[in-house]
Formats: sequence, structure tokens, C-alpha cells
Amino acid sequence: MNNNLPTARNISELPNIYCYGCGVCVNVCPTKCIKMVDDHEGFPYPQVDEAHCISCKKCVLDCPGFNEYKNKRQLSDPLFFGGYVQDDRVRFTSSSGGFFTPIAEKIIAAGGVVYGAIYDFDQMTVKHSRAETEIELAPMRKSKYVQSQTADILHQVRKDLLANIPVLFTGTPCQVEGLYLFLERDYPNLLTCDIICHGVPSPGLFQRHFRYLEQKHQSKINKIDFRTKEKGWGGPQNLFLDLGFDASKKLTHSLFDPYYALFLANLSLRPCCFHCKYASTNRRSDITLGDFWGVSKKHPELFDHKGTSLVLINTKKGMEVLESISPSVEIAPIQDVDPFPPNLAKPSHRPRYRDRFFNKISLKDWKKHRLKAHLIAVFSIVKYKVSGLIKNLQKN
Repeated sequence: MNNNLPTARNISELPNIYCYGCGVCVNVCPTKCIKMVDDHEGFPYPQVDEAHCISCKKCVLDCPGFNEYKNKRQLSDPLFFGGYVQDDRVRFTSSSGGFFTPIAEKIIAAGGVVYGAIYDFDQMTVKHSRAETEIELAPMRKSKYVQSQTADILHQVRKDLLANIPVLFTGTPCQVEGLYLFLERDYPNLLTCDIICHGVPSPGLFQRHFRYLEQKHQSKINKIDFRTKEKGWGGPQNLFLDLGFDASKKLTHSLFDPYYALFLANLSLRPCCFHCKYASTNRRSDITLGDFWGVSKKHPELFDHKGTSLVLINTKKGMEVLESISPSVEIAPIQDVDPFPPNLAKPSHRPRYRDRFFNKISLKDWKKHRLKAHLIAVFSIVKYKVSGLIKNLQKN
């Protein structure tokens, strides 16, 4: 998507369906005339104060929606591995096999810093934070199921890199490419790690829903875990929402929570996610991490119900890091990945009535509309599963 690059005056000319919400444009604007503003679906999009725009085009030149970063260190084809960390404590507090932790600890031990997503329960958002110690890494574990705010963190990343501090930056694929475009050059002390991303739900919906639950339970939320292992790992056992309130705890199956159900139904995903250019094995990062679904059938030696990661090594640097942490992990090369992770093959399926769904509900009155939204989500999931079952029967 770079056809508009020669003529676009600023980021306002990027159609919303190509905006990843990464916030790079806000970070690069020299006059600070760009801010992220939520639309009626609760997704942030750049808004330009035209009176102060100087048409420098930095927002256009560094935007993932307009450009692609060419990683010169990228391998011709990624190398696949499966495995998990040997420390069961770390593994239990991770979404799958826990590979993020030993990679991050390696950077910290070398005097470096780690950037990753954490919850901000006071604002009920997810944001990128900077970690200098192993203790600060803990909140960065686990899948957050909403895209983080990068705010001014990109400037701090560049400051660290210029100071020759080793840096690990983790995020969604679009955030990683946005960082590379922002930096405008490669740094030998930068290591990047992205995730196999299903798509990012509405931050506005996230905030409204969990604020409502706080009101309902009359207690502040201090923990959100979309990937709890309280019921084990793998299949339906992995789809539980574990909430910690100041006064209680709540464990709910995904289908019984409106926010979780809407995510699984693809109804709350950002519009660009349905044609995401990163939904392939052509990655910009050094390392890609995800769940190794189907591992019990193809590689039972790596399956014990505690969580297994699928690891893609995309660069020589990524391979060097993997080799350096090998004493602390159980890992094996994977020649045949089957079933292939859907979001490494193509973007998430877009429901036909996805736009109509957001037009039927109001985030400002979520308490009133949440039941309707929940029913629509469950109906969509059941319909999609039944349709898939019928197609499989017809093939046989």
C-alpha cells in the first residue's frame, strides 16, 4: 500500500482501512500536530491539525500503511521450532511455552532493556513499558488481546539504542515494522520479537467492558488473564478469562464473556486486520512467537498440557539468540507445521455483518447494549463452526 505516497500531504490521506493504529505518525511529527482520536468503534486514528501541518511528510514516510520496511538481515525462509521453558513457574505464567522470558532475561543480563505491553488498570488500557530488571518483565508476559499504546516510547527506544544499550522490543507485527520505519536505519543492538497475531480488538470496547465489570462487582480489577492455565493448556481448556478483583476472583469461559466472545467471532477486530499484510511467514522481526496448536498430534514429545510455543527464527541474529538460551529451554526443529497457524497463512476472516454490528451498538452505553452484542457474537461463532463442519463433510 504505497500508491498514494508521492502525492499524500500528510497522514490524513491514509484510508482508515490501512491504518494499523501504531501511533508512529504521532511520534515523528515535528510540530506535534497529530493526535490519535477514537472513532465510534473505539479504535484510535490519527487526526491532523491542518493549521500547524508543514507538509514535511514524515508521517507518510514512516507509516506502515504507506510503506514496507525491508529487513536486509531476513532469512529467505523462516526456521520453525517448537518447545517450552524448563522453568514451570515461568511457563505457567506465560500464554504458551514461555519463550519471551528467557529471551528478555538474556537482554537484561547483558545490561539491556526490554519494551513490552503491560496493563494500566488505572486507565484501563494496555500500554508499552520499559523494563530494566527481571521483576519488571513479569507484567509483560501473557497475551493482552488489545493493542497497546506506544505513546512516546519510540523516542525512548531510539535514545537507548544511540546510547549503545541492548534493546529488545516486542509487539504486534505492525508495531515492529512501525518501529523500524521510525528508526529509519538498522541498529546492531536492537532485537525485535513479534507475535502470531489474530487481530487487535477495539481499545474503546476493552475499556468500556472492564469498567462495567468493575461497577457490577463494585470492586477494582487488578488482574486480567485471557490465557489462564487454571484449566490446563490446549483446546477449550485454554479459553478462560481469569479476572482478579480487589475483593474477589472470577473465572469465566470465553463464550460467557461478551468481550472475549466478540474477539473470537472477529467482530471487534480493527478493520485493517482483515487484510493484514503481516499474516504470512514474511516477517520483519528477528523472532516470532505464537501458540503451537496441534502439537499433541505431530510432536507429542513437546506436549504435556502446560503450554508449547511455536517459534519462527527470521534472521541470523534471532538464531544466535535462540542458541544462547538453549540450556534453559526444551526445543526441537519443526520440519512440517501441521496444522499451519491460520494467521501465518492469511488474515482473520471478516464477518459479513461486522460493520453493521458496530452500528447497532453504542460503546457509550455498553451496559445497555452488551447483551445484544454478546448474543450476536455467540451466534456468529456457532454459525462459523457449523459452516466449517458442513464444508468438511462435503469434502469427505
